[in-house]
Amino acid sequence: MAPERLTVGRARGLACFLAARLNAFAELKECRIGGQDGTHHDIVFVDVDVEVPQHPTHDIRHSEPLAIVFTPEDDHPPAVFALRPDFPRVPHLNLLPAGFPPSLCLYDRPFNEVLIDWTAPKFVERIRQWLSQTANGTLHAGDQPLEPLLYLSDPIADLIVHDETFSVDFPDEPLWLSVQMVPRGPLLFTAICQPLNVREIPNELNCIALVISCPPRVHGVISHRPDTLQELHDLTADSGLDLIQLLREELRKWLEDSDVETEHLLGVSLALMIRLPKMRVPGGPTEVVEVRAFMAMAAVGEVGADIGVWAVNDGKPGLLISPDETRVGQGVLLVPLNAHAAFSRSQAAAANGFGQPPRTQIAAIGVGALGSQVVSNLVRSGFGQWALIDGDVLLPHNLARHALDGLHLGLPKALALAGVSNGIVGGGQIAGGIVADVLRPRENSSLVHAALSEAEVILDMSASIPVARHLCRDVEARGRRISLFLNPSGTALTLLAEDRARKVPLDMLEMQMYREIADNPELSGLLETTGRLRTGQSCRDLSTQIPQDLVALHAAIGSHAVRRALESEGAQISTWRVEPITHAVGAIQSKPAQPSKRKLGRWTVHIDSQLREELAGLRRERLPNETGGVLIGASDMQRGLIYVVGAIASPEDSEESPTSYVRGSKELEQRVSEISDATAGMLGYIGEWHSHPEGVNVRPSAKDRALLAWIKSNMQMDGTPGVMAIIGDDGRIGLRLADPGPGSAR
Repeated sequence: MAPERLTVGRARGLACFLAARLNAFAELKECRIGGQDGTHHDIVFVDVDVEVPQHPTHDIRHSEPLAIVFTPEDDHPPAVFALRPDFPRVPHLNLLPAGFPPSLCLYDRPFNEVLIDWTAPKFVERIRQWLSQTANGTLHAGDQPLEPLLYLSDPIADLIVHDETFSVDFPDEPLWLSVQMVPRGPLLFTAICQPLNVREIPNELNCIALVISCPPRVHGVISHRPDTLQELHDLTADSGLDLIQLLREELRKWLEDSDVETEHLLGVSLALMIRLPKMRVPGGPTEVVEVRAFMAMAAVGEVGADIGVWAVNDGKPGLLISPDETRVGQGVLLVPLNAHAAFSRSQAAAANGFGQPPRTQIAAIGVGALGSQVVSNLVRSGFGQWALIDGDVLLPHNLARHALDGLHLGLPKALALAGVSNGIVGGGQIAGGIVADVLRPRENSSLVHAALSEAEVILDMSASIPVARHLCRDVEARGRRISLFLNPSGTALTLLAEDRARKVPLDMLEMQMYREIADNPELSGLLETTGRLRTGQSCRDLSTQIPQDLVALHAAIGSHAVRRALESEGAQISTWRVEPITHAVGAIQSKPAQPSKRKLGRWTVHIDSQLREELAGLRRERLPNETGGVLIGASDMQRGLIYVVGAIASPEDSEESPTSYVRGSKELEQRVSEISDATAGMLGYIGEWHSHPEGVNVRPSAKDRALLAWIKSNMQMDGTPGVMAIIGDDGRIGLRLADPGPGSAR
């Protein structure tokens, strides 16, 4: 037939190109129109010359006869068939029913993408390239995934099995599983597998599965899908597995050992899972295991009879003394199932682009809006081993921003989230819940104590200063403390992470964060409060108004930040702030300073290296004169802690000389008020500082003792302690305490 008579435009173009001999390495042999049942195909026969090495890896000849078939719809790649009867079985062949010639798989992308630049010349060269690379063994690149051994089309259902079934290290012995059918529509279901004790099969079980391992073999496509148990046996025999004999032995043992009623045994459906370990090259290591699953269209009783294990009489099986070797499953029809590995830690990590997930022991306190979503994100990446501690239950208003849904209303958040987490990731429990207020755990105090003591990381997401302070100062535990919280408006997220050695504790990071908020314009307004929503009848039934999309955004940042913080040895103060119009996120990093402390009577004064350097610098700037100013900080009256965090330099109206200093007050009260407002009242006036001249020690003079007395009288109005700091040579600091006396509660 002349090329012009072909009916498919792409076929006609290819034939005309070949007829014109525009490619010296491809010769048109014939054109045909074939087909049956009212359909037709355009077929172009061609001989293609191939570049073949002297010692080819596969038996590809210098000239290969091919048939190229085009469908009328022209909506998928032209099928290219190798016509040589002894064409080798090689990787990258399309799977076809038995009797079809080998079909070359030319493309690894959808045909609609191929069509964009498809031309007859390019198509011919792609065929020649495929044959040449197959000849020298380079068609399948060394870094490509291995080719399937058996491709199953049109599976009738999905089957989910433990991920270890796909492992190279899985035991070779046959393994029985129970199968739970989960309906998902008419005649559709998902099969979920669990381990099964074949001696104690429950009567309500209606399907079982047998996992069988083949010996390893080199990857490459098996020619056709097995439709019967006999055909599956023939295919696995290529790998050295006698499937029928193994199945006979397993069914015989099951019948002999099981305590299940015979009638129930015969009616149970049977699924087969075949493990196919694959090598890249002969004699190489097993790289991956392919798992293919089938459902027998016959119950166990029929399967056993059809492979000659027993004969069924009056509904009961009678074991044959010797199996009937003529019965090899030719009557057992098989339908394919799509086998999936259950979602495991390793799968979760791989899906998220991470390596092997660490099982870091994490005690998470507070699984509310932010905490629940952070935990959910990290669990879905396979990260951590979680103890979730929260005393609240899920109420209707929580649904606006919580990871849990309405099915969990009224349940304790910690227990419900732990249950959901364990349902996400298989392979053992990833989370446990403890219903307790960490400050007052009451009947669950032993559980809370154990969880905190065993934790490698104590992650506070309670957004509660008392909780954070308790975890830092009152809990005896080795775990590194991390605090993660939103600002009141939900527009920013802050992470405070102790260093691994806990030399910079969480409360000092908190104080340094307040200092940064007071001093850094990028953090201006960070702690401003917004509206609150009443959720119940109690005066405490209030909830902050924060959009869920902001919580979700910060939870995504927070889960990543927690992971990154734990990869680092050092301490961290980080804030991520969302721009309200564009929703761009800006990161503000603060360098943590090394703290030091001094015991003064019943109080412990904490100060850090950054403030020490600042005070020394202010002194140097004013030498030879003395100078001074105001100290900024906070007190923890419950624990007897004083945090000296910042300093205000000498006001303009101060009197400075080489031998004396009198602090002025110009704009001082305003600046202290600004700091208090910026930090939501967390920082305020804590005392006074001044310098001594060069060569003078930091012991207080008579005037200094008078100043200390003034500080005490001034602070007694609030019942809080005051501090006087004297700055001397080489950065030395002399600290004196103005104890407010019995009016301060501890």
